Amino acid sequence: MQRKRNIYLLIVLVFLILVSSSLYIFDGSEVKVDIDRNLFKPAESEKIDQVTIQSPSQNIELKFDNNHWKVNNTWEADSRMIKVLFATLTQAEPKRPVAATLRDSIKLLLEKTGTRISLSEGGQKIQEFITGGNAAKTETWFLKEGDSQPYIMTIPGYRVYVGGILELDENGWRNKRVFDFYWQNFKSLTSTYPKDPKQGFEIERKSRYFGIKDVANADTTKVNDYLDAVSLLFASKFLSSGQKRVDSLMTTVPAVKIEVRDIANRSFTLELFTPGKQDNEVYGRMADGQILTLEKSKVAEIVRRKDYFLINKGN
Repeated sequence: MQRKRNIYLLIVLVFLILVSSSLYIFDGSEVKVDIDRNLFKPAESEKIDQVTIQSPSQNIELKFDNNHWKVNNTWEADSRMIKVLFATLTQAEPKRPVAATLRDSIKLLLEKTGTRISLSEGGQKIQEFITGGNAAKTETWFLKEGDSQPYIMTIPGYRVYVGGILELDENGWRNKRVFDFYWQNFKSLTSTYPKDPKQGFEIERKSRYFGIKDVANADTTKVNDYLDAVSLLFASKFLSSGQKRVDSLMTTVPAVKIEVRDIANRSFTLELFTPGKQDNEVYGRMADGQILTLEKSKVAEIVRRKDYFLINKGN
């Protein structure tokens, strides 16, 4: 009798396990699907020499030419952004397919409003896909051109919005270094203060050091530190025209103008404008009219008056 009872209980247990497993599988929340983790990864990323990013609002071409990446054949690319781009392309992988109930709608959304990514080597396309994401920017989708199944993407070990780097505009890809000079090619720097001309100065190369023109007692340590700060100045971001308050500010007299010349006699100019009380950054303008913003702490290091460099004159 006891033996029959044990067999009966065993049968009931097996039945319950099977029912539970069926419910778990058909619930759809943890369906295990074999996914090619390399589906969107370029086979040899180091050979890619052109990346095209085409969205409904703009086209961006990143091209490797003469040992440099260029943005739309005009601007030098920000090497940091290029590194992030290739890290994303080589590490991002499908986490899971978009759920069947959302597949068609997300596919249609990507095809209508998504960003098309094209990777090329020597003029030959080697990878194409469409990318987009949800409004909250917590989920990125990739869709192979000609495919019907979009995938939710992830970078293993990181909780990041994978598609963020692919949403940068042209200005976001540009090299943000303001003055393109080094110690080896530096010729001179002129700083002028329109409202206080006497505090303007010129730094020039003297026999073995850099000094202030027509000033014998300049502090060479301060001069060198100043040139370091200028050479390492990076914009926070580049701005497009059309912002009323900023455009209005650009019509005022700049607080200071800095011009650097190199030994090839190329000129790099930056005008800085007095920020308003509500501004967290400083607005500037380059010689070509490009407006940019800079951190106040970085600007403080390059807005130095002539008296600052004189020995025993303080700051």
